[in-house]
Amino acid sequence: MFRASFSPTSDNIIFTSGSGHIKFWKMAETFTGLKLQGEIAKFGKLELSDVYAFYELPDGKVISGTDQGTLILWDGVQVKAHLVLDYDEKTGVKKPLHDGAIEVILFENNEFITAGRDGFIKWWSLQAIDNAEADEVSEVCIQPLNEVAIRTPDGQTAIIYNMVRGKGFWLVQDGRGHLFKVDCEDYQQ
Repeated sequence: MFRASFSPTSDNIIFTSGSGHIKFWKMAETFTGLKLQGEIAKFGKLELSDVYAFYELPDGKVISGTDQGTLILWDGVQVKAHLVLDYDEKTGVKKPLHDGAIEVILFENNEFITAGRDGFIKWWSLQAIDNAEADEVSEVCIQPLNEVAIRTPDGQTAIIYNMVRGKGFWLVQDGRGHLFKVDCEDYQQ
């Protein structure tokens, strides 16, 4: 298991994710007491993916990152939409949101913030994600509101593994051994 968290809206819902899965847990009343009951998400036609980051939307849907750099919008345990930058219906070629795994998903000021191993922090519209509706093809194209690349002192692209919010800044953990302090106000819309 990579991550576990309670729902921001209910103490009776827990999410876990890891190698090839995301699982949705609910506390259930049984004749022997309270028990956790979990349902594993169904990737369907999408490629199975490790899930490093996820977040519950205000309406109960969940978004999760993939190791291919895309986002999946879940409605219950079913895929509602596969979010990409671009999709060519003729060739089936998808352009991911990030080049590599999405390690961080945050929610601030009605925007989602993703960060990943490609060293980019990107902002996305809550409305664009929440309203993503797939037809017979599950890919839905969205565009970032803003993006910034984090670079190490020697100019290499950072490998972002985590971001923690401070008062007016983020601490960004880099897989190359650096810790960056990024001013939040510089990147607000």
